[in-house]
Amino acid sequence: MRLSVAESIALVALTALLVFACSFLRPDWDVSENQRNSFPEADEQLLRRIHSPLAIEAHLAAEDPRRFDLERHTLSKLRRILPKLTIRYVAATSMGLFEQANPHYGEIWYDLGGKRAMSRGTSTDAVLDTVYSLAGLQPPNQEEEGRRGHPLLAQPVSGTLLFYGVWPLLVAGAYLYTRWRLG
Repeated sequence: MRLSVAESIALVALTALLVFACSFLRPDWDVSENQRNSFPEADEQLLRRIHSPLAIEAHLAAEDPRRFDLERHTLSKLRRILPKLTIRYVAATSMGLFEQANPHYGEIWYDLGGKRAMSRGTSTDAVLDTVYSLAGLQPPNQEEEGRRGHPLLAQPVSGTLLFYGVWPLLVAGAYLYTRWRLG
């Protein structure tokens, strides 16, 4: 009986230790077909070289479309790459309707290793350029690289013949067949 209790306590302690250790892991993979949730590979390699904590303070209301664009297109991707990323949104209201009079509304402050910079750009290029300048890194020189599968660049083979020839013949044949069977 004592052996069973000791084994159970040891198993529970080992499981608790394993769960605690796994809580510090942040595995994240972009398995989408078009890699929509990732930056281009050159940007990701460059961003992985940044080891200082990055703090972003965005003065945008929750319902502001610029905040949605910033979050969806850039910050969600940055969270995957930079483990020491802190994002704080500052707004007096949720809609931002009366905040337009505030001269600081729309500002996005970046703090990387004690260096601060402000930008109002919410595009991916604007955010990455600001982060690269704070880190003292040269942005990667890359041409516009397409993602596989988005958009589909394959040309249809015999599409005209299929759409204007075969398909109408099949429809007409089905119509004539059903008239012959019913009539």
